[in-house]
Order: sequence, then structure tokens, then C-alpha cells
Amino acid sequence: MQDKEPGIHFGWVGLLAAIGVVVTYLAFWGPFIPSLGDNAVAVWQSIFTNFGVGVFSAAVLLLFEPKLRKVITKTVTEEVRDAVQVDLEARLAPLSDRINSLYEAKLAGQQALVTDLAKNFTNERVTQVLREADAMAALYAKSLRVQAEDVPGKLHIGLELRSFYGADAWRNGQPRPGEQPEEELVLSAYTTSKNDASVTWESDEDFATVAFDLAEELASQGARGLKQQIIWDPVLERFERNFKIALEASNGGDGVLGIDGALVEVAGSDSAPWYLTNEGLYYPNQSWSLPAKSFVIPHRGHGYETRSFPDVDKPSWADPAEWDYMVSRARSHFDIF
Repeated sequence: MQDKEPGIHFGWVGLLAAIGVVVTYLAFWGPFIPSLGDNAVAVWQSIFTNFGVGVFSAAVLLLFEPKLRKVITKTVTEEVRDAVQVDLEARLAPLSDRINSLYEAKLAGQQALVTDLAKNFTNERVTQVLREADAMAALYAKSLRVQAEDVPGKLHIGLELRSFYGADAWRNGQPRPGEQPEEELVLSAYTTSKNDASVTWESDEDFATVAFDLAEELASQGARGLKQQIIWDPVLERFERNFKIALEASNGGDGVLGIDGALVEVAGSDSAPWYLTNEGLYYPNQSWSLPAKSFVIPHRGHGYETRSFPDVDKPSWADPAEWDYMVSRARSHFDIF
């Protein structure tokens, strides 16, 4: 049974209205009272007028009170009901839907992070990509190396997010408890002359500046003259593409490039590249791969360890220059373990 809405209290409205009118009317009779002076008349007029208007206003409010209460109650009830409904829908949504939304948000965030990276190649974005890729075990040692010339081995460019402790963070040869490592973004170049070069990319530094610093460092090492300018556009595009590939491969799923492990380096042609990871060497264009143990074999005995580098047969379809470089890089990389 629905509650009956309260009606208008006409008796109280009439009484309050009458009192208000009478008191207000009396305020103007002060001058006709001989014993009151001019100052007293003004004071009493103000008192009676304010009191009368106040009582009359109360009558008006009382007249419309049921209507106002109905509107306010309806509005508040609807707002509360809507808020409760939204909360209930969120709570009662299937658990799988809520979990899926978290997956989708994470993957969308990764996609946004690498999209158009080559056009907006800033210290902040590259650092974020390296951190995200490291968190997903997509890159080895928070670094990636790509080819910068048509000939493999002639010039390769690397990006690395290095962690280190400052001089004040050490005590007795160990980092102080609670000390957090600092980070620096490093741009490196690797050439056939073995005179490698690297420069630190400061957070407030434009990429054009750090790229020129690297060219000067190469020149000072005698590895590459300043007139041998590095063509950066394809290099940045390779970084963007392979950061994306590394993240997609680490996420798994259908349609993902067939490589396993954290990506170390990408070389060869853009249409059919080689991928070196911490698990092995991969050439997805031919569905070909070799595990790490194929390149370096450790031997333990007599209290020390030695390593051998077995011959690896070159597939008939492999480009000789690409093959020689990638096998050399694989041996160099796996020799550190």
C-alpha cells in the first residue's frame, strides 16, 4: 500500500499569513504614537517589518512545502537508485568480464606505447617502452640492437636502459639497504672496426642532439667519419617495429611471430629478419631456429670450465653475410652465460 502524500496545512498557512500581514501593517503606525521619538519609530518599524515579512515568508514556504518535499525526495531517490544500480552491475558482472577488461587495458596500453614511436622518439617514451618490455620479459637486459646499414655487421645501433648505483649508495662494497638504483638511457653504435661507441641520452636531450653526439664519438674512435652520416629514419622504424614484435611475442597468442625468449638483436633484411634471443637464433621466414646450446658448449672438469664453439651448418637458403654475422653474434652472446 502506497503511503498517502501529506497535504497542505491551510489552517497554519492562513494563520501565519495573517500574523505576517498584521505585524507588517502595524510597523507603519509608529508615527501616530505621540510618546515615541523619531529614532524609536525607525527602530520599531524595522523590527515589526522584518518580523512580519519573516512570518509571511514562513506561510508561503508552508504552502509549497509538500510540493518541494515531493520533488526533492524524488530527485534524491532517483540519484541514489542510479548509483546503487551502477554499483550492483559492477559487482554482479561476470568475473571473466572483469578479468578480460584488465587484459584488454594492459594490451591496449602497450600498443599505444609503441605506436608511432619513430615519429615521437623521445627519451621519456623510449624509457617507458624499455621498462614495459623488461617487465614483460620481452627484452634481454632492457636493451635492443638493430641493423643500421644494408650490410650486416657494418653498423648496428643499440638502446639500453642501464641501472646503476651512485657513489653515495655504496657501503662496504655493497649498496646500502633500501637504496634504489638509478637509470640512464644509453645509445650505442657497433661497427666492423670494433671501435664501439656509446653516449648517455639525458632526459632533457632531444634525440637529434644525442644522435650527433654518437656520430662525434664514432669519429673520435676512428670508426666512422662525420661525412658517413647515419640514416636514422629506417633505424627508428626498426626500433618501433621490433619493440612491438618483442612485446607481442612475450604476450603469446595466435598469429604471433614464432620466437621464444627475450629479444637481444634483430638483423638482416626488413622483410625477412633474423632474431637473436636469450633462447636461440630464429629465422621465422623459413620457420627455422637453433637453441643456444648449438653455438656454445660448456665443459666442466678438473675444477675449471672451458667452452667450445661447434660448427653450425649454414642452411642453403641463408644469405652468407647475414648468416656469418648472426652466428658470430650468437656465439658472442651465449658465451657470457
